[in-house]
Amino acid sequence: MAGKIKGVQSRLQELNEHAQFCPCTAHSLNLVGAHASRISVRMVTFFGTVQSIFNFFSSSIARWNIVSQFLKCTLKSHSDTRWESKYNAVHSLLTQLKYVIQALQHISENSEFGDGVSGAQSLLGLINVEFVYLLVILKNALEEMRNEGSENINLLANNVCNEAEISTIFKSKSPKKIKKMSGEQLSDSTFTIQQELKLEYNQVMDTLISQISWRFEALSNIANDFEFLSGFHLNTLSIEDLKKHAADLVLKYSSDLNSELLNEIECFKYQGEAIIPNLKMATYLDILNGIKTYELSSVYPNLVIAYRLLLTFPVTVASGERSFSKLKLIKTYLRSTMTQERLSNLAILSIENKMTQTINFDDVIEIFASIKSRKISL
Repeated sequence: MAGKIKGVQSRLQELNEHAQFCPCTAHSLNLVGAHASRISVRMVTFFGTVQSIFNFFSSSIARWNIVSQFLKCTLKSHSDTRWESKYNAVHSLLTQLKYVIQALQHISENSEFGDGVSGAQSLLGLINVEFVYLLVILKNALEEMRNEGSENINLLANNVCNEAEISTIFKSKSPKKIKKMSGEQLSDSTFTIQQELKLEYNQVMDTLISQISWRFEALSNIANDFEFLSGFHLNTLSIEDLKKHAADLVLKYSSDLNSELLNEIECFKYQGEAIIPNLKMATYLDILNGIKTYELSSVYPNLVIAYRLLLTFPVTVASGERSFSKLKLIKTYLRSTMTQERLSNLAILSIENKMTQTINFDDVIEIFASIKSRKISL
């Protein structure tokens, strides 16, 4: 869909040049986090360790009962389909790292857990100051960390390590031997572990910022075209600026709007404060509903069309994408001969499961049983 040259986006724009590509914000935000979590080997290893800790306890009822005795709240798993799950997993582990270590130590010292003893010992070896450093980095706000730098991260990571009784000394690694080619001069400068983690931290932040800027470029273009219609801009912008933005919008959507929009926006700037309470904080939908409530559509026809154009841009298609995901769960390899009608019916029941739970199927079952019944009632 995002293909600008030969993708679906370009095919639609061949039919209608005004068809704007509006990416799914929920999907785009998830992809931003997914790319940042795979930016380097160290980040992949970090999230693998977080998931390994959850899998270790959740795969055994006995081990889960042990960790439940130490923790105040449960551990969380994470996945690539929802970036929010990564935050939940990191947050729950960071706030309870001390108790997780106590549970692992308890399991590693009791032979009654069998194979879990060696697993707990290996996980304890993975939880070190480097792991805590990354744990604190991913817990804090992105922009705040990028602006303030990583000095605050060092302090927070040391506090967590001291509370969980983890050594704050970074293990030194032997420098890598790089083969020197003829005529090549190698630099003797080497990085410490702290410096490498700072570079890792900056790399993750830069990736997140650049991915957000790139993936939300299409939404920024739409916002630039219509943002003057918001209650805040109607309240703060001058008449000249509003007319300038309106003229640009008319030029772009000449088949839907005309030059009367300039007069309508000037009149509505003063009348809008009277018909819409707190116009400065009103949303686009609030303004359109206000025009409809006072039956002013005939007075501001172009303005109504402009609001309708903006509000028909989908903010997210997550619910539609989840509908397609349901098909993979319903039509498995064991149901390969399922017909289209039955697949569609089962998909609707699964997608609308909240409504399905409220339906009484007793009458349907009785009708179905009477049709399939081989006995004839006398």
